[in-house]
Amino acid sequence: MSILIAIVDDKPINRQTVKDKLMGHSLIEIIIEARNGNDFLEKLKTASVKPDVVLMDLEMPEMNGIEAINIATAAYPGIKFIVLTVFEENDKIFEAIKAGASGYLLKEDSAINIIDAITNVFQYNGIPMSPSIARKTLELLKKLPIIPSTENEILSNNNSAGLSEREIEILKEMVSGKNYKAIGEKLFISPLTVRKHASHIYEKLHVNNRTQAINIAQKQKWI
Repeated sequence: MSILIAIVDDKPINRQTVKDKLMGHSLIEIIIEARNGNDFLEKLKTASVKPDVVLMDLEMPEMNGIEAINIATAAYPGIKFIVLTVFEENDKIFEAIKAGASGYLLKEDSAINIIDAITNVFQYNGIPMSPSIARKTLELLKKLPIIPSTENEILSNNNSAGLSEREIEILKEMVSGKNYKAIGEKLFISPLTVRKHASHIYEKLHVNNRTQAINIAQKQKWI
């Protein structure tokens, strides 16, 4: 089954670059291209089939990416959004995540990373990030003073929440911002096996994504 994709960017050359990176991947089908948030929402309304994943630029005329994500996630909760931008500002990262983005990548990321992020979001409900974005997010999370009560409940039960040695190894690699392919290469396992371990980590920690898992692990000094 194909993963249906929308690309939203005000510059035609940027949309073409993304298309070129995705071209030839048998599981990906581009069904919508839009030049800004308004254009995207209008095309989404009339589309007989909705995209599974949207690659969304941030800075666009008429309606920017964060506004578009805010509106679209409320109206179409089944669609996943990955921000694809040149911006690394802290406020942009958190604004996008709060709006409902499921990932945050840089336009300079390789085709492999973008495709990996798409499949990660679609198949595993993860939150993929470029390594530099992951590091920035981790730095910001370290400054947060309070652990949510649900995390406190988890941590009071077990010092490592039942994570295996292999899962701790994978958490360490997640902190460095590596994607599943890079983690697999370092640990001599397949990307699919890494994904399965990551899924088990999220389940044991009762979280939904990499950032939350890293936050707990860092605060508890497991890694």
